[in-house]
Amino acid sequence: MITVEQTENDLRVTIPKNAVSPKRLNAFLNWLRLEEIAQRSQLTAQDADRIADEIKAEWWAANKDKLLPASEQ
Repeated sequence: MITVEQTENDLRVTIPKNAVSPKRLNAFLNWLRLEEIAQRSQLTAQDADRIADEIKAEWWAANKDKLLPASEQ
């Protein structure tokens, strides 16, 4: 049985070892960490879109030769 204990500053979750596989637990904890970071972030949606576009453009520039036939480059 999963239990949650609330203190003044924390939430403590107890999960039996056989309740969730380590892989799924790590995925969930990574998601929680990402949520924590996102809540503290000052990044706007516009900034995130701009960064995503830059990353995609850099990736494409680095990989297009591997994906397109020479005749289409």
